[in-house]
Amino acid sequence: MDEIWQDIKYAMRSLRRGRALIAIAMLSLAIGIGANTTIFSAVDVFMLRPLPYPDSDELYSVYTTNHERGWSQVSFSVPDFADLRERSRTLDVAATRYLSFNLSEGDRPERLSGVQVSSNFFRMLGVQPARGRAFTPEEEVEGRHHVAMISDGLWQQRFGGDPDVLGRVVLLDGEQYTIVGVMPPKFWFIGPGTEIWVPFYITGKEHRNSHYIAVHARLRPGATPEQAQIEAERIAGRLAAEYPDTNAGNGAVLITLHRDVFNEGFRTGCLTSTVAVLFLLLIACANVANLLLTHAAGREREVAVRTALGAGRARIVRQFLAEALILAAAGAVLGTGLAVFGIRGLLSVMPGWFPRIDEIGLNPRVLGFTALVTMLSAILVCLGPAVQNTKLNMVESLKEGGRGGTAVRGARLRKALVVVEVSLALVLLVSSALLVRGFINIRLADRGFDESDVLAFMLALPEHEYPDSASTIAFHTDLRERLSSLPGVRSVGATSILPLHGSSGTYYWLPGEDIESDLQRKITNTMTVSPGYFEALDIPILQGRVIEDRDRPAASRVVVVNEAMVERHWPGENPIGRELVVYSGPKQIVGVVPNVYYNNDVQSVGPMVYFSAYQGGNRYLDWVIETDVAPETLVESVRQEVLAIDPNLPAYNIRPLKALIDERLGGDTIMAKIMSAVALIALVLALAGVYGVMAYSVSQRTQEMGIRMALGARNRDVVSMVMRQGAVLAVVGVVLGVAIALGVTRSLAFFLYGVSPFDPLIFAAAALALLVAGIVATFFPARRATLVDPVVALRSE
Repeated sequence: MDEIWQDIKYAMRSLRRGRALIAIAMLSLAIGIGANTTIFSAVDVFMLRPLPYPDSDELYSVYTTNHERGWSQVSFSVPDFADLRERSRTLDVAATRYLSFNLSEGDRPERLSGVQVSSNFFRMLGVQPARGRAFTPEEEVEGRHHVAMISDGLWQQRFGGDPDVLGRVVLLDGEQYTIVGVMPPKFWFIGPGTEIWVPFYITGKEHRNSHYIAVHARLRPGATPEQAQIEAERIAGRLAAEYPDTNAGNGAVLITLHRDVFNEGFRTGCLTSTVAVLFLLLIACANVANLLLTHAAGREREVAVRTALGAGRARIVRQFLAEALILAAAGAVLGTGLAVFGIRGLLSVMPGWFPRIDEIGLNPRVLGFTALVTMLSAILVCLGPAVQNTKLNMVESLKEGGRGGTAVRGARLRKALVVVEVSLALVLLVSSALLVRGFINIRLADRGFDESDVLAFMLALPEHEYPDSASTIAFHTDLRERLSSLPGVRSVGATSILPLHGSSGTYYWLPGEDIESDLQRKITNTMTVSPGYFEALDIPILQGRVIEDRDRPAASRVVVVNEAMVERHWPGENPIGRELVVYSGPKQIVGVVPNVYYNNDVQSVGPMVYFSAYQGGNRYLDWVIETDVAPETLVESVRQEVLAIDPNLPAYNIRPLKALIDERLGGDTIMAKIMSAVALIALVLALAGVYGVMAYSVSQRTQEMGIRMALGARNRDVVSMVMRQGAVLAVVGVVLGVAIALGVTRSLAFFLYGVSPFDPLIFAAAALALLVAGIVATFFPARRATLVDPVVALRSE
């Protein structure tokens, strides 16, 4: 212990002699360690921690598959769920369906995010309410008195934490529900934000080909995942034989609940971010190793004297390790402080719907990881100096001013480290450029509509208050007229789903086609729109007309289709007047509009059929208002117009459409933001490495430069010589970096839109940018070389 303590004290004295070196090394390591701590704090929550349920590794999600239809993971139909729950002996099967409710409590109606769950859902999860009880099987029956369970957040915020809330009756969508339970604080499932749970019930009227419920399950005692998968496939096969018209070719697949919650996007993003900050740490370590090599080069005589006095190789290595540990520990302390701000920045770019983001932060697990990274960093940065100074030429090193073969070995190692820095920096530059290009493609893509100056909001008419299509159409007509009369409003329309928020789908066929089963039918995306919808979003009409006020129940059933539908069936022909058989009857095509993107995929769009909202009874519509004024100024007016028609009906999610779309695309831009920040830091560190190596090289060759200039070399000759040497390092690093990047960028394909992961222009631009930056970093040491006085250089020689 005494020797170790002596090594630590000696290391601190040695480092104090190079305060500038200490500051640069600490900052480099702090950046690398801080970045890794920041990303690990999220990776730990998303990927490494088990879900917050007992024995969560036994929980699975179950999906329908059908290779003939291209289904890899599709929701269950209600009848298929009921059969799976009844027949399975290896799984405790539960169902969920995401809904929302209008809460009429007091003078402020509110929209609540809710879930219908089967009575065994909470038992299956292994979670019990903090107050009250869960649902019973008897409450799955339609027509019984309604019951509900609420979240801890809703209990605190809406009901003031009232301990007598159990048994309280509230109005949900105009119907009475009795609160029977309150869930524990921070309870969530799949996605955060659920405020209320109600029983899921089966009416017996559900269609087997209507897939809209999520199925989750827990392994029964003694069952294995393999047995459960085989049984689920067997049950799906039997249902396919029993119901060939709807289930032919259907299968089933089990996915761990953890993998379902944190899907491919999360996993790929976590892995990519981890690799990126690991590269950044390696660049930082290479920088610090170069600094320590420079520091160690001036200590050859000191080390030689210690060796001559009996210090063994292990003692010398331990001395350099002690110095590296002190630097790394100081860097870790500073890096942890940087990680606090890094985590705040990370949370600021994450959408609020990401699961468990409230758990991201510094904790013992994260700090333990930081300590591990600190140890590994210390080992990495001390290897070069330790190896260099344990292979001394004792005779040369003990001479005053003498230099042994370590000078050559050290120069080679420093250059190799710079090549590594440049290559890793190029990988990060290429990756960030690809992601930024994809981000720009998303933002600038012609999505077929204009979201500027548009206010959006959502409404859900309760079935209890609006039981038929006549009442819903009357409400929508009245509201549209009221909103259209507001000052600053140009046009008003409504739709079943806002653009970039997904779409519904259904089977269809053309008149005269012989259709025997669903498998022979084609599938199209569908949306319901009101008059004014296309005008509000500046969607032009290409042929025919748009949906108009005259398209009501008594009129002929009409639809508008997009260009993709026309290209599928009538390329180069006029589709106006033709018919589609969809939703149990023929519909006449009266108009054609451009392709409008209904999800985040800006590279492809499928056929779309638009129905008239006034020819159906859709109670759930999203409204869009094109304005001549700032959309935010109309928020309160819109809310009051809705309440004027129905005092119990809340207009919710009232925001500019652009803000909604930006939020929707937020998950796709996180990687671009993370990688851009990491790449920028990596570039600065790599250029600092190039500058440092070339500056040290020039300082060690002062006499050589002076002699060359004394013999007639011009300033530009000296500059050219030094810059060529720096350029060689940059070129070798770039070539190696391109080779690595070709293997790494393949993993980014999930996040890229409209750009190949091997885009030659981006590779070339990143390589050229790094080469130019490297040459610029070399210029300053080269310029300093010309300031050498030949007389002084010759005198010292």
